[in-house]
Amino acid sequence: MVGYARLTEAAEEETHFRFRAIRVGIVNPAIVSYRGRIIKNTGDGFLASFESSTDAVRCAIELQREVAANERSQPPDRRTHFRMGLNAGEFIVEPDDMYGAGVNIAARLEQLAPPGGILISRAILERTHSKIEVPIEDLGHLRLKNIARPVRAYSLRIRGAQRGVTASRRRPRKRAAVPSIAVLPFRARSDSPEDAYFGEGMVEDIIVALASIRGLLVISRTSTLSYKNEAVDIQKVGQDLGVRYVLTGSVRRMVDQLRITTELADVQAGSVIWADRYDGMISELFDFQARIATRIVWSIAPHVREAELSRALRKRPESMNAYDLVMQAIDLIYRMNFDDFSRARPLLQKAIEADDSYAAAYCYSALWHIHNIAQGWTNDQEADSVEADQLAAAAVDRDPADGFALAVQAHTKSFLFREYDAAMGIFQRALAAAPSHAMVWSLCSAVYSYMGEGRSAVEYAERGLRLSPLDTQAFFYLMFLGAAHYVNRTYEEAVIWCRKSLGLNPGLCATLRVLIVSLVGLDQVEDARRAASVLRQVQPRFRVSTYARLCPYRGELGMEFLARLRQAGLPE
Repeated sequence: MVGYARLTEAAEEETHFRFRAIRVGIVNPAIVSYRGRIIKNTGDGFLASFESSTDAVRCAIELQREVAANERSQPPDRRTHFRMGLNAGEFIVEPDDMYGAGVNIAARLEQLAPPGGILISRAILERTHSKIEVPIEDLGHLRLKNIARPVRAYSLRIRGAQRGVTASRRRPRKRAAVPSIAVLPFRARSDSPEDAYFGEGMVEDIIVALASIRGLLVISRTSTLSYKNEAVDIQKVGQDLGVRYVLTGSVRRMVDQLRITTELADVQAGSVIWADRYDGMISELFDFQARIATRIVWSIAPHVREAELSRALRKRPESMNAYDLVMQAIDLIYRMNFDDFSRARPLLQKAIEADDSYAAAYCYSALWHIHNIAQGWTNDQEADSVEADQLAAAAVDRDPADGFALAVQAHTKSFLFREYDAAMGIFQRALAAAPSHAMVWSLCSAVYSYMGEGRSAVEYAERGLRLSPLDTQAFFYLMFLGAAHYVNRTYEEAVIWCRKSLGLNPGLCATLRVLIVSLVGLDQVEDARRAASVLRQVQPRFRVSTYARLCPYRGELGMEFLARLRQAGLPE
């Protein structure tokens, strides 16, 4: 940051909060979106690494443009500017730092860059020359401090940077602003070393589990260790680490028992949005640790999503970015009524227009088409199926490591096209990428159900439900578990889980269909007819012959499913 000391001296608190707002709202989201990782914050700057030189250059250009746009309303002498230096090569990477001559070159180039400008090395240019979208000025060989050999350097001519440079007129995209969270070391409520050990292990497990949730920026454990033995000021932690949410906790051992307390705080709102307590026997130490970590993570996630949705709903339309648009679309989709559901699609289309590289926008667009078909709202099932398949593929293309995107693509293959073997191959990749993602397990359960493998379907659906017991979308997990029990011929269980699902969302047609056939399987035909009447109220156009083109169950299982729908009195 240019002139940090001068700005701090003039208005210390204001400068600190403005710098933090830029980190949270612009820097962190852009770096994550371009597959980067912040290695460390340096007080008035940051060090980041990227998987490719192209990603690094594009991220730097976008950061300079967005910071300039953000600061336009400030008086000229109070505006925030960054200098940036980029280099490519071999580096020594540790969890919280990077070393080597390559890092030193990047640092020296940054020092020579003009305010608002970017200097890159020849190594970067050779890897990205045809992909750089702004004019490049050759600066020749520069002598850099403490670097023995001269370094060939180039300046990217960004509009707004000093020295009168110009840049592309392309309008910067609004990028997804992902939520960020830090998990602080749990405090030991006694002097017992066992308590401290358990607390540290708990935090490690929580961070690992959180890191598997796509769309959530998680601060590394090493970055939070400095708060281990000091009183916690949540506002200060949020400012220091550049996060919106902070999870704190404590551990207490009482003879043969353990008590864990946890609290999730919203730094910007200055409020506690979630708190809980867990008790267990110390003899269950390791199992308890894993179980509680999972429970904490998947009870945190819905609250974080809910808080993020509330924030998005408060924003003005002109300030929306792709992330905010997707958040609002998700809320409308899962209300499962036609009017709200229809409003979700244009929001997702706007999200794609705002950021074509944002995988989640494509992923939920694919899900929109899947639900449109499953609810019987589509006027062209074949066209919607093709569109869902293309959108799911686009999501995976933009982020091949996104487990949820992979799971949606696999579900598209199995549910809409009955390509079970292809789906199972994609699901294996999804589970490897996101082993703690509840919906990945539940969607994988579905393909086992479609293939008639009831035992595996139940196992996977139960795993999904355990991972997300308090999720606002729990009715889906319950529906998949009900379907798994139907295929497993445990019809009583199927009825129980389907009714639990309908209690949370009475408009989900998939649940009603499974409930109907399960009741017929129990010879409770009158109850099945009453459930069929509800389905016809929700989906007046339902016809068994039309659903037969969609029914995803294989072979005789599918024929039986359709016969039981007819037996319940649904029209042919």
